[in-house]
Amino acid sequence: MSSENDHFPKKASQRILMFCDLRDSTDIFLKFEQNIYRAAPHNDAPPYGYADFIQDVHETFYKYLYLGHEGTFAEIYGDGVLGIFPQDNTKYILENVYRLTGRTRVYNNADGIGVLRPRIDIGFGITVGEVSFVYYPLDSRQHPIGRSIHEAARIEALSKFYDARVLISERFLSFSERYIQSDPRFSYRFIDHVVLKGFRAPITLFELLLDNDPRFETKKKSVPKYAKAFARYCSREWEPAKDLFQEVHRDYGLGIGIVMAKRCEILSKTAPGPDWNGIWEMKDK
Repeated sequence: MSSENDHFPKKASQRILMFCDLRDSTDIFLKFEQNIYRAAPHNDAPPYGYADFIQDVHETFYKYLYLGHEGTFAEIYGDGVLGIFPQDNTKYILENVYRLTGRTRVYNNADGIGVLRPRIDIGFGITVGEVSFVYYPLDSRQHPIGRSIHEAARIEALSKFYDARVLISERFLSFSERYIQSDPRFSYRFIDHVVLKGFRAPITLFELLLDNDPRFETKKKSVPKYAKAFARYCSREWEPAKDLFQEVHRDYGLGIGIVMAKRCEILSKTAPGPDWNGIWEMKDK
């Protein structure tokens, strides 16, 4: 008879990794401490608190990651979840992301959200890499190890920075591109070439676009101008690149335009070396 542990190989294998995390959780916690959210209890139930809110997050959204595909693993990190999937689960992952983001909009559009209860804002980081599993007697569970786990978390942490919802690596895009191109609900846009904090090799980042995002068409329309701006940026034409990035923000309302315009200002004052090829080294997680 096979056990749960048999599904997770000891040797490293290629997996798809998705890290989802609640944004602004510290600020939300502090607001609960200050009694800013005052959801009315029902039937003499205790007041709605931060622990109840985190339970809502998990029950309303993250539980989709727990569906029983063989070889799928999920681990909770406070208000975030790491999902690890076999490579043949690519389409399943896209559907998961679509449902999760769709439910976010439904939840946030309900009466009283933002006043009686916090809004839910979740970021995603998705990549592909090697993972192995180690059995820990302390909790009698398998736990994943591998650099790609940290990569997925770092990517998710940058999603808000770039004004993106679902940030993915080029490796995941190579797995998912045919599904994305065949389904009008999905699209993608190039974001940046970076070295993540704590890493040495560069990575190319894209945003997965979904039509349940009100800015879906706006983000798609921004692609040509952003590509033109990034080409100027890579050619060290700092002022023209800065102007174009500012236009991306002005014309499409995308925060990435401000991020990249500020970067052009920095580089215009401290020019990179002759071997620079447009890759930016991230200093923060």
